[in-house]
Amino acid sequence: MSTTKTKVQTTLRTDAEIARNVRRRMKADFEVPDDQIAIKVAEGFITIEGIVVRDSQRTAAEACAREVKGMRGIVNKITVEPAASPLEA
Repeated sequence: MSTTKTKVQTTLRTDAEIARNVRRRMKADFEVPDDQIAIKVAEGFITIEGIVVRDSQRTAAEACAREVKGMRGIVNKITVEPAASPLEA
């Protein structure tokens, strides 16, 4: 009986690389208003902050960050503030 060992290779990325990759993914996602979202990365933990008008934008921004290899966790501080609608007459 033979035993196979699987070697797990961990790719370490710098905080700057992670931040660049998050920004790149957000720019590619039409749902994310990337110009309204700040990205900070510390020891692999991503914090995203900003104000968006729809919850789907908040969710999409977090999904972009989750896709980045090397990240260790995400703190989503994005606030949803719907645009004011005109008064109905």
